[in-house]
Amino acid sequence: MLNNITNFFNLIATRKIKTITNTSDLLPLGTRDPRYTGCYQPTAILACDLINQVITCVPSIMVLGTGCCSTVRCGNSNIASCGYSTVSGGYRNTASGYYSIVSGGRNNTSSGNRSTVSGGYNNNASGYASTVSGGYNNNASAYNSTVSGGYTNTASAYNSTVSGGRENTSSAYYSTVGGGRENTSSAYYSTVGGGFQNTASGQYSTVGGGYNNTACAANSTVSGGQNNTSSCNNSTISGGYNNTASAYNSTVGGGTQNSASGYISTVGGGRSNTASDDYSIVSGGYNNTSSGQVSTIGGGRNNSSSSSYSTVSGGYGNNAVNAYTTISGGYRNSASGYASSVSGGFCNTASNCSSTVGGGRENTASGYRSTVSGGYNNTASGYYSFVGGGWSNIANWNCSTVVGGAFNTASGAYSGILGGCGNTASVCNSFIVGSNITATRICATFVNNLNIMNIPTSNAGLPTKSVWFDSLSCTLKMVP
Repeated sequence: MLNNITNFFNLIATRKIKTITNTSDLLPLGTRDPRYTGCYQPTAILACDLINQVITCVPSIMVLGTGCCSTVRCGNSNIASCGYSTVSGGYRNTASGYYSIVSGGRNNTSSGNRSTVSGGYNNNASGYASTVSGGYNNNASAYNSTVSGGYTNTASAYNSTVSGGRENTSSAYYSTVGGGRENTSSAYYSTVGGGFQNTASGQYSTVGGGYNNTACAANSTVSGGQNNTSSCNNSTISGGYNNTASAYNSTVGGGTQNSASGYISTVGGGRSNTASDDYSIVSGGYNNTSSGQVSTIGGGRNNSSSSSYSTVSGGYGNNAVNAYTTISGGYRNSASGYASSVSGGFCNTASNCSSTVGGGRENTASGYRSTVSGGYNNTASGYYSFVGGGWSNIANWNCSTVVGGAFNTASGAYSGILGGCGNTASVCNSFIVGSNITATRICATFVNNLNIMNIPTSNAGLPTKSVWFDSLSCTLKMVP
């Protein structure tokens, strides 16, 4: 025994001292044995055996695991089987990757190197540096993947994340599912915020929430709603039900069963509206179709804008079917001539280039640059012809005019009818004031009766061809 004490002091004097003990180091001991002088026999013990015996003397503390430098809470069927792995607590947990950690819970496995399971039940972190914070039956199986919690969630790609919820899957690089149920984020940098059965399958695509929505193209977005599909690059659906944005940069603001299928086309809302050509717009309403380039429908129902730059502002059943045509509103109006216009009314037609119907009912402007301002059943069919209003009036020759009245016809070039009823100006440059008159000479004005008020009674100072009244003879005279 004296020799052992001497050797001990010699070790100190020669500085043969270790500050860290390896598990395989032998440590000297004096074992009590009455058969030897001093009752102690010099022996040795492995450092790991000594540590285990010391630790097991205290209940509910940590012991060495089966892996090198691993640590495990004893007595609860936990396993730390790889180098530097740790199981801090819980029951039947396993840390089987290098530097892996299971903090607690039950039946959890941290099998990827540097992976972590913080707690919960039946969770698995099998990817390198993967993390499952808690929950039940969650799986983080890829490099730096994370499942924060929830039930049966999977993060299976590089840096993918599922924050929570149930049965969600994040399966592409940097993809994210915030929560909800049965959501899938399956493309690079894709995101599903929450909701139920939503899918973000295009790169950088986003589904904010809702039910059964799909963003399946690059940079596509569905903010919410139900059964919406954003299927082309940069397409957007803000919400609503059963809407589709299927062209590049197309947008549906909301509503039901709307479709934006033209390049940079837009449907603001409403129901069953379609914007199907480049830059076409339907702001709202029901069953409207904007199918021409840069065509526009403001709203209403059953309206159609089917040619380039055509516009229907609203109303019901209106059709703008040629380039640059415009219908401001009304019911079943048609603008079919190039740059033609119908301001409103009922069943009006502007069918020639730059023709115009201001309003009224069943009016037709079918002549080149012809105009019907209003009224009922009027027709302007001659070039530059004009009907101001009234009922069943016709201006059917070049530059002919019917200002108003009923059943009047101006069929001579440059002819005009001021108003009245049943007049016909069928020769050129004829003009009618009255009713039931037929013009028979060119360059003449026809009236039923002429009453000249305040006529001059002398020719003094009157220009040539002026009419004056001679009171002496009671006759009309003309200045020569």
